[in-house]
Amino acid sequence: MKIEPDDFIVEELPLYEPSRVGTHTFFAIRKQKLSTFEAINQIAHALHVNPRNFGYAGLKDKYAVTTQVLSVEGVPPEQVLELTLPALEILWAERHAHKLRVGHLRGNQFQITLRDVPPTSLLFVEEKMAQLATEGVPNRFGAQRFGNKHDSHLIGRALIKSEWEEALHYVLSDETTQSSDFAKQVKREKEKGSLEEAVACIPHRLRKLYLSAYQAYLFNCILEKRMSNLGQLWDGDIAIKYSNGAPFLVENAKVEQPRVDMFEISPSGPIFGYKMRRPAGEVLALEMELLAAEGVKFEAFRKVAGIRLPGTRRPLRMLMELHQVTSVDVGLRLCFTLPAGSYATVVLDELNGYLVD
Repeated sequence: MKIEPDDFIVEELPLYEPSRVGTHTFFAIRKQKLSTFEAINQIAHALHVNPRNFGYAGLKDKYAVTTQVLSVEGVPPEQVLELTLPALEILWAERHAHKLRVGHLRGNQFQITLRDVPPTSLLFVEEKMAQLATEGVPNRFGAQRFGNKHDSHLIGRALIKSEWEEALHYVLSDETTQSSDFAKQVKREKEKGSLEEAVACIPHRLRKLYLSAYQAYLFNCILEKRMSNLGQLWDGDIAIKYSNGAPFLVENAKVEQPRVDMFEISPSGPIFGYKMRRPAGEVLALEMELLAAEGVKFEAFRKVAGIRLPGTRRPLRMLMELHQVTSVDVGLRLCFTLPAGSYATVVLDELNGYLVD
């Protein structure tokens, strides 16, 4: 169980190093008790810069000690390095030619301390972690993807289905947004009877977040339907190459299965969108049955509340690089690396049942 922020330490592994030339500044921060957006807002305020000028590769847990790289346009590295802010530290700053974009990271390295775990669990946890490193970890989206109230996907579903009243109900009942400026605008438009205009008052970033949460929920649903053997390829699958992320249609699963067993490729699940590569056969039927059960048409993902959802495919399994499992004074410590977009909390979920006396 995570008790203190330093029970959960995350270090972002950049995809590339800054070039040291250009109008953008890449800089690394170490923070705790701050979300990525809260950190960006603090830095933006201190630099007198619009938060939209900042880039990030991924979002990091608020209740953890996290190291990540950000970018800002038009501010020299020297000015960034001069910042002194509570709860965060600037580690380095260098120039680069382009803004840092979401997904521009190689992965994340984790050091997680599990408190009050009996020493007798060490052997079982070591064996389970070794199994996950060999067979792969279910690549489901973690609970944090669905917001503090775990309802972000419900808002996304309402948006996809143009159920504006329901979407607004969820947004306006959220205590974290009730007093915001946009919530006041939403209420004014809602009182006028213009529900779609009220939805448009929700910041673009939040609308996109809600829709992404619904896409994540649908992916998790498909993953659970194939959970009995995530490493089993089906005819009609869209397989993904781990080396470069390239997708391809599997016409003969038996021929391609050895590549799955060697972790060269993986079956994938849908991140639904209008450009998503569609599978065939039973795989396509499974995914379309899910949408039908949700009452959602595939075409609905083309443009929702002013946002286009191109979609993609996501591997059903993720590679985990295991570094160490050790016994410490307060319990057990796990050290491992996951690829970008994967969740350490999913690894911990897989250990349930192994952390008891």
